[in-house]
Amino acid sequence: MKTKILLLCGAIGMGMISTSYAGTTTGTINAELVLTTGCLVNGQPGTSSVNFGTLNFGTSPATFTTLTATLVGTAGNGIYVKCSAGSTYNVQITGSDSAPATVYGTVSSQPRYLINATTPSIAVAYTLYPSTAYSTPIANNTNLTANGTTDATLGQNYEIFGQIAGGGDNPSIPAGTYADTINVAVNY
Repeated sequence: MKTKILLLCGAIGMGMISTSYAGTTTGTINAELVLTTGCLVNGQPGTSSVNFGTLNFGTSPATFTTLTATLVGTAGNGIYVKCSAGSTYNVQITGSDSAPATVYGTVSSQPRYLINATTPSIAVAYTLYPSTAYSTPIANNTNLTANGTTDATLGQNYEIFGQIAGGGDNPSIPAGTYADTINVAVNY
């Protein structure tokens, strides 16, 4: 009896294995990816409203002579750009350089102005430079040259330094908060 049950189970199992299919349909699946050129700026893929950092001249008595500052952002000093292979790009400083009615400090060949927060007709002149030699100012709408240490993750580094010169210990410079907005464009 055990043998008959065993043979019956084996026959049922073999019947399941030997099931035949009526037909076969074959085809393909298409896979696709489109990559465009792109850049990471300060480690971020953002395209607008990127916070590049701060050029902070600090707090000083109004009777200063010369003040300096370094652009410091979330990625470190300067602006970092890393673009996909084969991409071309440039980094430019853009924006206004219109002088208010009363300007304190030395106005260079490429001046910018820190505007008094309470009296917008008063400003302190400053200049942006690519190095701490403070010799060749950065002009608006011209391509910057990578001048810092390249980072394997963040890319090429564009350091920016600011200098306020010629305060001349002038006691008539009004105390207060002075500010400017520096526009940066990474074109790729």
